[in-house]
Amino acid sequence: MKNVLGFALCGLAAMLAGCAAPGSVALNTSADALVQKLGKPTETRRNAQGGESWDYVYGPEGFETWRFGVDGGRTVRSAEQLLTYERLYKIVPGVTTEAGVTELLGKPRLVTRYSHESAWEWRVNLLPNLGIFMVRFNPAGVALGVGVMTDLILDGSSPP
Repeated sequence: MKNVLGFALCGLAAMLAGCAAPGSVALNTSADALVQKLGKPTETRRNAQGGESWDYVYGPEGFETWRFGVDGGRTVRSAEQLLTYERLYKIVPGVTTEAGVTELLGKPRLVTRYSHESAWEWRVNLLPNLGIFMVRFNPAGVALGVGVMTDLILDGSSPP
């Protein structure tokens, strides 16, 4: 009987842990509560409004990057999933810089450097397809092109 109860409690704990999804964080939550729920952010940076942007990157294998706007009073004022179709295609070849891409999408899962260019990539969930979004940059750090490749590892299955 103790084993059954133990398995049931483990199952309940696993379900509750799944509730700590970034999308479930309520606005006007304290920054301390955000850290308690999601852990330390992957990256933080000052923003023009006087607060900070906190990024939670779920790569290299995850499909999401969340950005939370935290004001000067340490209150969460915004929450946004960055890896959306709309944001991916705001990148303009010949115009958007590496800094601009980081602002739009957050930290890439992989950066590959070649002799005359570099490529950054993110795993993306663009239902009904899963893929790898890539941005190529010239040596000056300006985007050369973008593209999405089908994620052959998952071969069309649902994201984990």
